[in-house]
Amino acid sequence: MNLRGIVVGGLGVLLAGCLNVPAADSLTPPDAPEASQPVELRPGTPVGRLYRPGEVRAFAIEQAGQKLGHSWGRYVGEETLADGRRVHRFETKIALAVPGRGELRAEGVLRLDDQGEVVSGYERREGVESRFERVGDLLRIDDAGRVDELQYEPSTTPTAVMAHSAILHEEILLLSRPLYEGTTPLRLLSLSGGPPVDWEGTAQRRGGDILVRTSLGETITLRDGRVKEIEVPASRLRVIPDEARPWPTWSVELATAPHYTPGQTFEIREVELPGRTGEPALYGEVLLPRERRLRGAAALYVSASGQEDRHGIAGHPAVDLGSHEITDALAEAGFVVLRFDERGHGRSASGEGPVTFTAQVEDARRAFRTLLVQEEVDPDRVLVVGHGEGGWRALHIAVSPPLAGLALLAVPGRPYRQVAEYQFTRILEALPPELRTEAAKAQRETLDAIADGGEVPPELADTLPWMREMMGQEPAKLLGRVRAPLFVAQGGKDFEVDPRADLEALLTAAPDRGRVAVHRYPSLDHRFKVEPGRSEPARYREPDRPVDRTFLQDLVSWAISVVETAP
Repeated sequence: MNLRGIVVGGLGVLLAGCLNVPAADSLTPPDAPEASQPVELRPGTPVGRLYRPGEVRAFAIEQAGQKLGHSWGRYVGEETLADGRRVHRFETKIALAVPGRGELRAEGVLRLDDQGEVVSGYERREGVESRFERVGDLLRIDDAGRVDELQYEPSTTPTAVMAHSAILHEEILLLSRPLYEGTTPLRLLSLSGGPPVDWEGTAQRRGGDILVRTSLGETITLRDGRVKEIEVPASRLRVIPDEARPWPTWSVELATAPHYTPGQTFEIREVELPGRTGEPALYGEVLLPRERRLRGAAALYVSASGQEDRHGIAGHPAVDLGSHEITDALAEAGFVVLRFDERGHGRSASGEGPVTFTAQVEDARRAFRTLLVQEEVDPDRVLVVGHGEGGWRALHIAVSPPLAGLALLAVPGRPYRQVAEYQFTRILEALPPELRTEAAKAQRETLDAIADGGEVPPELADTLPWMREMMGQEPAKLLGRVRAPLFVAQGGKDFEVDPRADLEALLTAAPDRGRVAVHRYPSLDHRFKVEPGRSEPARYREPDRPVDRTFLQDLVSWAISVVETAP
C-alpha cells in the first residue's frame, strides 16, 4: 500500500524552487513594476564563455539549517557530435539525503549550442537513464522507454531547460541571457519529467548584487557573474556555493531491469479479461499445473495498490515486488492461478481519465469472472488472495459469490486516513525535529482537503479521485459480510500497514474468529521479505530479496486445507 504522493506533497521537502519544477497552475508570479524601457542589469554571456573548460561549480543544499546534500556542475568544453555539429558539454551530479530513502544520487549531461539552446543529453537517477534531444521545434524525452514530446520554440518563445536539483542549470539560465530590471518571462522545460512551466523572474540591483525573485518562490543572489545564494523561504531551503567541494568520483550505475523466469511445474496461458464497452483492455495469464492434484482448485491474485504488472513488477524505475513468488507457489502446489496486469501496466490499457478505486474493483471482478469460466476450474473451489490495498478489492469480490477461502496479506483493517497517518508518522521520524511540526501540519491539511473536497497540491491531481474513494471505504464493514474461511498474514516490519492496529482491526471485524488463520511474522516487511533492520521504500529496490519461504508454505498449506474441505 502507498500514499500515491500524499506524503511527498504534504512534506514540501525537496519540492520548492530549483529543486523541483511544480505544475504550472501552482505558480503565483510575484508582482513586478512595469518598465517602459527596461534597464539592463547585466548582458548575457555566451555559454562557451561562462566557465573555463573543466571548471567545477559545487553547491551545498540546506533546509532549516540541516544539510540535505550537494549539487555539482562543470563545463567540460566543446564537443563534436556524430553529425559534425559543435556543442558545449555540461555535466551535473546531485547527492541528496531523502527522508525514508537514504541518499539519492543523479547525474546528467546537457549539450547546448552557441546560442544556449538545448541540443541533447541525458539524466541518470536510481539506475534509470532518461535521454533527451531537440528535433526541430520538439524536445523528445525518452525516459527508459516512455517517450514524451514537448514543444520547444526558441525562435518565438524564450525557452530554458532544467533538471531536478541541477543548480548549474539555473546558473546557466540566468547568466546566458541578458538580465533586465523588472520581470522576465521564460518557458521552463523539466528534463526530469513534468509539464512545461511559465517561469518569471523579477530582477533588481542591490548594491553590488543582483537579486532575482522567481515565480518558484526563490530569491536568487548573483554576484560577479555567479550564483552566490538561493533561498526559498516557504520551505526554509538555502543553496550556497561550496567551492572546496571536489567533483565526485562516483557514477550512477544503470540497473538491470527485473526479469521474471517462469517455473517448470506449470504452463502459462495468456488471457484477455472480458469487459463492458468503454472499459480498457486488460490482459493476464492463467498458470496451469502440469499435475492436477487439487481437482479444479483455483486462486485469483489481486495486487497491492493496483500499480503492478502480472508478475509484481512496478514503478519507474522498475522494481520486483515479489508477487510472482506467491502466485508461482500456489501453482506449484496444484492451483490454477490467474494473475493480471493492472490497468496502465504490462499489456493492459490505462483507460481514459484518472484511475479510480471503483474502476480497480471492477477490474478485479473481471479477472475473477475470467478465472471462473476456465475449463480447468471448479467454481466451488476458488480462493482470492489480496495483498495490501488489493485486499480491499478482494473484500468487494468476497461479499457476493461464495468463496472457498479469502487470504488477506498485509491488508489495512482501519480506514484509509488512519493508515495514511501511520505511514506519515514513520516518515516524520526520519526528518530533523525542527521540521516535524510544520510537516505534520501540512499533512493534516492535505488529508483534510482530500476528505472534504478542498484544494490539494497540484502533484496529487491525477490520484485525487482514487484517494477520495479510498477515504470512503469501510474495510471492517466489508469484512463483516464475508463468510469464507480467512487467512490473515502480517509482517512485523511493515511500514505501510500498522502491524498491530490494522491486524487487530481485521480480527475484530471478522464474523467468525474460529475460521480465521492468523499468521504473524515479526521479521518480515510489507512484501513478506526478511528485514533485519528498518524497512523503508529503498529496500524494495534491492535485488535478491526473496519472499520468505515459511510464509509461502503457511499460505499454501492453508489454501490446500480449505479447498479440500470445500463441498
